[in-house]
Amino acid sequence: MMKMSKSGSKCKLWQRSIILLQELRGAFYGYLLMNLIMLDIDGTLTQSNEYDREIFGLAIAEVLGCPPVDADLKGYVHKTSTGVTLEAIRRITGRNPRIGEIIQVKRRVRHHLERLYQESPQIFSEVPGAKLFLKRLRKLDGTAIAIATGCWRREAFFKLWASGLSIAGIPLATSDDDQDRMKIMEMAAGRARDFHANPGFEQIVYLGDGPWDLQASRSLGYRFIGIGPQIQGLMDPAAGGWHQDYLKIEAVLASIGSALKP
Repeated sequence: MMKMSKSGSKCKLWQRSIILLQELRGAFYGYLLMNLIMLDIDGTLTQSNEYDREIFGLAIAEVLGCPPVDADLKGYVHKTSTGVTLEAIRRITGRNPRIGEIIQVKRRVRHHLERLYQESPQIFSEVPGAKLFLKRLRKLDGTAIAIATGCWRREAFFKLWASGLSIAGIPLATSDDDQDRMKIMEMAAGRARDFHANPGFEQIVYLGDGPWDLQASRSLGYRFIGIGPQIQGLMDPAAGGWHQDYLKIEAVLASIGSALKP
């Protein structure tokens, strides 16, 4: 049997090294080309803005023993469950909130969500087309998904479940993580990076329904697409930056595709 020469062995080793480097380079550029689509929940996936204000105002009032509180997000610095609760308690009591009060408000919010679902389950619904939209997003190549919501975690999952939506397997950041919306969005992006073992995203697009979503996206350098009537006046529908809902799903996906372009 003929023995392979040293030069032949070196040649094969060199060829294997080249192949390995090509594979590593392909994986590396694949990471660089990955994009992230980030979604809000209230008003973006679920039609929950109206009952949300009522429930929060009632929950805070019950814990503090005062008349119902105006929980309209427009009147608060941080447009999140934690932010509204902390600020409302400070306004009413003139002191810093106690941890026990926050826990009680969370429990009362969950109680009223469950009560409302038992009394009027039809109130809980998706933004039209949201369920199919999520399915389509999961199938997009080179694209990751994350959820960044101002809701508390249990609050968010109840609203989604009651509205017939599932975000199983999608990285999530909530108001349990922070009261500041931008920090929540940054945490969601970080969890998506960890989930996909990805060093970063080429572009991030955020879909939200409020002016605060637009402001936070601009501050973070994210692209933005508005969903629903609350944000319509600040967007340009002709440019594809706003959609009423997801019923014209191809148009929404086209807007995302345009937003993801460098």
